[in-house]
Amino acid sequence: MKKIRLITIVLGFLFSLLSSSFAQDAHSIDDLSRGNIREFKDAYIPVEYHALPEYMSFVDLGILLLLLGLGLLFVLKRKSGRPMNILMLFTFIYLALIRGGCICPVGAITNATMGIIEPALVSLTAFVVFIGPMLVALAGGRVFCSTACPMGAVQHIGKAKKHKKWIRLPKKLNTALKLAPVIILILTVYFAANGSACFFACELDPYKALFFTGQSWFEQGLAYLMGQPMESKILIGGLITTWIYMGIMLVIGYFIPRPFCRFICPYSVLLGLVSMFAIKRRTIKEDNCVYCGLCSKVCPVQAITIDRQTKLAVVSNYDCIQCNKCNESCKKDAIV
Repeated sequence: MKKIRLITIVLGFLFSLLSSSFAQDAHSIDDLSRGNIREFKDAYIPVEYHALPEYMSFVDLGILLLLLGLGLLFVLKRKSGRPMNILMLFTFIYLALIRGGCICPVGAITNATMGIIEPALVSLTAFVVFIGPMLVALAGGRVFCSTACPMGAVQHIGKAKKHKKWIRLPKKLNTALKLAPVIILILTVYFAANGSACFFACELDPYKALFFTGQSWFEQGLAYLMGQPMESKILIGGLITTWIYMGIMLVIGYFIPRPFCRFICPYSVLLGLVSMFAIKRRTIKEDNCVYCGLCSKVCPVQAITIDRQTKLAVVSNYDCIQCNKCNESCKKDAIV
């Protein structure tokens, strides 16, 4: 009985609080209906949204070039994968979450195509974002994928740490799936050249909900610390379907590393083609190789083929994302 009486008292107290709040709201509504709407409108001062300054795009561009430069250095020196992990972590925190995935070569394909038709539509920043990673790829391969790509950073962090958990796709299936980015590249260029300004490839980006939410949270926190709060509620970017799509891709990416890079990203096609003619291509020295297959097992994109029977050891520079994992695993220094 004492418990029931206590619950009754608590519920009565809460009910009285709700009743008083509703009464205040009704009173304020009555005041507005009596002709105070104009006074309220004149006295109302909207909260101003202070966007980040425009020069931040040049800061982002400088960081992109710095990441590419450091990544290229580590790749040419054939360092272990640890320095690349640090670069990926920084890319995830800054370019992916804080800046909302703003360095987006996928969107840059559309921008570049539109710029060819109408040069005034493309800024210098967009041009550098599009051409910069390819120039670095011409020197040392797909360095961008393992150093400065926001989408690559999410996949890098989201994959299983132990390669024993990875699922190796059959060769024929893996080859067939790699045709999808080529088709997406063609469609992206087609829609951009058609004048529809459709960022087709960006619509396929599964991680944009995470990017937009991370950026909004950062800007909310920054505005609050500066005494200029922009919103009173927590912002969530993207629809529920977008989050479901991302969740599915994260689950797939845990077992099959880099699914977006390998089977969706149209920019990977351009980087792969350029990397085939790179000045410093990754190769395996037959004199040193013992065909143990360790490098093939740790490669997240199945870019290395090892066949003990035929004494075959080949690296596909089209697929290789220059993560340096193979160098870290090789005990014979056979990968150069």
